[in-house]
Amino acid sequence: MKNETFDIIELRPATKHYYGDSVEVAEILLEDGLLVKASTIDIPLGHSRYGGPIADLPKDFPYPDDLRFAGQLDLKQIAPHDKLGLLPKTGHLFFFADIMEDKGLVVYADIDNSELVRVVKDHEDNFFEGVLIKEAFANTEKLTSRYRQPEYEDEEEYTNDEGVLWDYFAGSETSKIFGIFTHCQWQEEEILEVVNSDKVVLLQIGENGFNDEGVFSVLIDKNDLKNLNFSNCEFHWGQS
Repeated sequence: MKNETFDIIELRPATKHYYGDSVEVAEILLEDGLLVKASTIDIPLGHSRYGGPIADLPKDFPYPDDLRFAGQLDLKQIAPHDKLGLLPKTGHLFFFADIMEDKGLVVYADIDNSELVRVVKDHEDNFFEGVLIKEAFANTEKLTSRYRQPEYEDEEEYTNDEGVLWDYFAGSETSKIFGIFTHCQWQEEEILEVVNSDKVVLLQIGENGFNDEGVFSVLIDKNDLKNLNFSNCEFHWGQS
């Protein structure tokens, strides 16, 4: 088994999630005070975020009717931690998706925060909760972290030559850019095929305070990323 190491940009969320002011939310979801109405928290214009009803978009941008706003990245906040040098250094990336159909849209605009226009679309569908990206930093991950020791006797017959098992859920707790693709419903061979290809993880939002369950991922060909061509991205939602 290769002890391969990958450079990633790890993402950490703010504490509070927010939802549209006009949306009715069950009281049980509000008891801990971590899910609040969007109007009750400060959401700086252009700040990196995941999901929610509030998007800061380029002027006259045609908001896609068949997709939900999945997030945006302020590259001035993110790109300084890009050891691979693949991301644009300025501007914003905008993500829209339909996770039921594994389809979506990525748009890049090399504009400053001050040129963005706030658009609010309250809804109760996927991505109805939003959360700011509080922190981004350079980190690494190892391919060996995707394997685990057998826990039960009947698992031992399925181990590889090194006595370990592929862990379908490993990596789900991480939110990041780049690194190892994560999808708990994919086989080891399928994940490794992506890892060994020219595809890179443009965005992964996992279960470290962003999602309760499930991993949202966007893949892009490395050459497309270098050429700022975001028309061929792949969108995946993995949930057990």
